[in-house]
Amino acid sequence: MGRLKEAKVILAFAQRWKDRCLSNGGSMFTEEQLWTRENFEQLRIHSVEKPDKGTDTFYEKLHRQLESASPEAKRLSAEMIWALYLIVVNMKQETKLDHIRRVWEWSGAELSEDLHELGDVLGQGVVNPGPAYNAHRWREFRFFVIVMIDWFSLSAEERSQLLTAPWDFARWLDDREDSRHRQFRHILLFLLFPDSFERVAVSSMKKKIVESFSRKLNEKFDVADWIPTTVDRALLTVRERLGAEHPDKEINFYLHPFSDAWQQSTPLPSLFSEEPLQEEKNSEAWFREKFGEGKAWLMSPGEGARLWGDFQKHQVAALGWDDALGDLSGYNSREEIHETLVKNERGSNPSNQSLALWEFKEDVQIGDVIIAKKGRSSILGWGKVISDYEYNPDRPEYRNIRQVEWHPCKQPISLPPSASAPPKTLTGLLPGRARNLLGLIYGKSSSAEADPEVYDINVAPENIFVSHEQFRRILDSMALRKNLILQGPPGVGKTFIARRIAWCLIGRKDSNPVEMVQFHQSYAYEDFVQGWRPTKSGGFALKNGVFFEFCKRAEQQLDTPFVFIIDEINRGNLSRIFGELLMLIETDKRGSEHTIPLTYSPTGERFSVPDNVHILGLMNTADRSLAMVDYALRRRFAFAELRPAYRSEKFRECLLAAEVERHLVDRIEESMSAINEKIRKDKDLGPGFEIGHSYFVPDDEDSADSDWFDTMVSMQIEPLLREYWFDRSDQVDELLKKLRP
Repeated sequence: MGRLKEAKVILAFAQRWKDRCLSNGGSMFTEEQLWTRENFEQLRIHSVEKPDKGTDTFYEKLHRQLESASPEAKRLSAEMIWALYLIVVNMKQETKLDHIRRVWEWSGAELSEDLHELGDVLGQGVVNPGPAYNAHRWREFRFFVIVMIDWFSLSAEERSQLLTAPWDFARWLDDREDSRHRQFRHILLFLLFPDSFERVAVSSMKKKIVESFSRKLNEKFDVADWIPTTVDRALLTVRERLGAEHPDKEINFYLHPFSDAWQQSTPLPSLFSEEPLQEEKNSEAWFREKFGEGKAWLMSPGEGARLWGDFQKHQVAALGWDDALGDLSGYNSREEIHETLVKNERGSNPSNQSLALWEFKEDVQIGDVIIAKKGRSSILGWGKVISDYEYNPDRPEYRNIRQVEWHPCKQPISLPPSASAPPKTLTGLLPGRARNLLGLIYGKSSSAEADPEVYDINVAPENIFVSHEQFRRILDSMALRKNLILQGPPGVGKTFIARRIAWCLIGRKDSNPVEMVQFHQSYAYEDFVQGWRPTKSGGFALKNGVFFEFCKRAEQQLDTPFVFIIDEINRGNLSRIFGELLMLIETDKRGSEHTIPLTYSPTGERFSVPDNVHILGLMNTADRSLAMVDYALRRRFAFAELRPAYRSEKFRECLLAAEVERHLVDRIEESMSAINEKIRKDKDLGPGFEIGHSYFVPDDEDSADSDWFDTMVSMQIEPLLREYWFDRSDQVDELLKKLRP
């Protein structure tokens, strides 16, 4: 039960964890004895009994809590994070790895980069526990600690017996404090006993499945009390009944949502119908015939894909760094490559570069497939590797090569935001991901992510640094009030997020129903609404402004939301620009029943703002020249605040995915947070003058290394700080030392 194909690797590592740690008190990453009652008691004393109620991230608070704990307890915490993340699918592999490494390094030790436990298995999650699992991470961690203290209070014989008795273990687990409310309860049972428990991490979902099939299978399950083990037993009965009736089918409860509509209208066999399975078999056969049995790799042909033409012309795939390394054949390990890169000043910890070079030399094989990409957003083509590694000294650059038969796309194929490519130079792909990317080239991808038309709240937050909840509140306010102003200091991504708000309201990535203007001191009603303009003949003609024309376009498509974005809305004379539209933009004054004549409109002509028009204003709170937004306009708009995101996990994920070295990510987070704290506390500045995170978000074309960082500091951050404190140069110099230690 539950041993689905995609879970096999995870369950193999779970078995190792069960044997090494839960049975014998050992460690997943070292030869130490880390999983002991003594170490868990340390975690109880320093974290469980000393909750941190601050607003910082889980890891910032955990770091403070464990500051005086033993190194062994800190390393144990890192292995616990590994177990908490092992099955989770809605978190990137590099993010999981970063969290585990950060916690491990609190102990003063380094974590080996060659551990299989920290490899592809972290990218193979099979359960999406939902946002609550991360939001209540501290509760799950606390529960884990409490359970393990009780677990290692048992004798070795008692532990051994429970690890061979799924239902005895489940009853024991349910006697632990807070077990009924914790998702890790369900995850732990699946990891240890996948033949008895489902890969479902939410109690309500398990209940819903049982309720659904109690009607469909005409069986009355004894779940009146709905205690967890009773529900789990009923769910096992459902699976066994379905398996007996359909022995040749794989049963996957995740194929369909268990809504009332589905329960009533979808026949049971659709849960595992043969048609999708046969289609999947045909698809896999087509892929094997087309691309072979080799591994697939994703590769960037130079910065911004500038060498794609060279790759095709010479039928090669190539990597650089040869000026620092020479021929890779002379290196016997990744560590040698790494040390040479450091010695030749190619970064203080160029782990991604050394891994790419070593894999290109040793792991890429004849018959493998390489998919060429540009940045994170498009695929350029694919090729089959036809040679071993070579060093070609006659090439002007990128002398590390393999011969490749390339098959370029006629046009670059865009990837939807939710399926964007990792920015690494060379990335090994899991089979499912490889099939989806290659399938896009030939129109055979079965992934729902391959539909670039769909744009909603589940897609947009992938690339922005606000929480899912805050983004939903912004969308709800826009839908309800029609008018909203995004305000914040420079560099928090107001313009970037504005487009995504618009596309979410529209439901697709479509710029036709979107218009954008920028207000300034000379902007007038005549530009915005309507006014008389000189003609070539020397006379004057009535000309409609950009907002007037926008509203007329919106009237032709009343079923489509239209979004009018006003950048720097606080820089214009708002009463003069809007005029009588201050009334018409009110939520309850929309539509044809509220038409009025405009200042310059011909006799009898009336105007109204359509109900499907939304106005999104952007306001920079650090603009010293801004005019006060008058009350008449302020009461017609909702307001949302954007803040710098240096301490957010999303920002850290973004930098790590862009191959920014971990030590540089740490420096950006810590130094910019310290600088912003100084700005907030300055009575002449305050929170509205903080420095936003977008200065340090690399573009697809950027090589996000130390040179990129130094350039950003010199050209962007330093001038801004010297403007803020023009009369305190010593203070600026001191702050810059945080960025340039």
